[in-house]
Amino acid sequence: MKAFCSKTKIALAVAALVASAGAQAVAIGPVTIGGTGTCQTWLPSNGFASGQACDVPNLAAALGGAGNVELSKLGGPVTTMTGMVGAQQVVMSSLILTDWTANGNALATRYITDAFASVGQILSGTQLTALTGIFLGSTAGYGRVSDPNVSYVDTSANGTIYVGLDGFLNASPVLNALVAAVNAALPGTGDDLAPVAPGAQVSEVVKVQVDGASWQYLYGFSATPTGYQSPDGSFSGSYRLQVPEPESLALLGIGLLGLCLSRRRRV
Repeated sequence: MKAFCSKTKIALAVAALVASAGAQAVAIGPVTIGGTGTCQTWLPSNGFASGQACDVPNLAAALGGAGNVELSKLGGPVTTMTGMVGAQQVVMSSLILTDWTANGNALATRYITDAFASVGQILSGTQLTALTGIFLGSTAGYGRVSDPNVSYVDTSANGTIYVGLDGFLNASPVLNALVAAVNAALPGTGDDLAPVAPGAQVSEVVKVQVDGASWQYLYGFSATPTGYQSPDGSFSGSYRLQVPEPESLALLGIGLLGLCLSRRRRV
């Protein structure tokens, strides 16, 4: 056991060194579009983006820093985009209503709670229930954030995968439209939501799978300017979203070290 533990520690240390020192940033390679939903590339010219076909040259240009790829539209049929980032297969997908309503509206309540917390508003139970109902009741709610506009997929030097989403640099008008709808639906004014100040940043949601592992839902609240926009002002902000590392390798390392430490305490 002592020899095994020593070798285990060495192997884990070597793996960590290789991952951190030997890795280089890698961008996604050629992609394929799947599913039954729509696909559109958005490529800017003179500061404004126009919709283009999802053909090979446009996909390469959009993901190479010149625009974005829109997966599906307003929560419609699923569209996927698959490509290799180094040795890892990454699949990105649009969302449909059941993504939001699964497990008792888990994603919807988490996204809404996080979005309002990001602008300093802690929701009461009454407010959250009303917001969730309106958000899920129309594609003008959940649909607006279910068709992600992917601008890039790459890795950092240590191998962490990131997905870029284009969205509103200032999402306050979108949030305030939801606030107005909720306040109109709530009786009286005691539970009214406060207006959201200008400059709020909230991304759409992208569904991501790496090497066949569990699907993950990514979104964020910090954007940098893109230098271009769509006719309605979207695509003006770029949200860099980190894909959480697979738990299996981390758990394996923790488990092996735990076994060694436990064995060491017994000796």
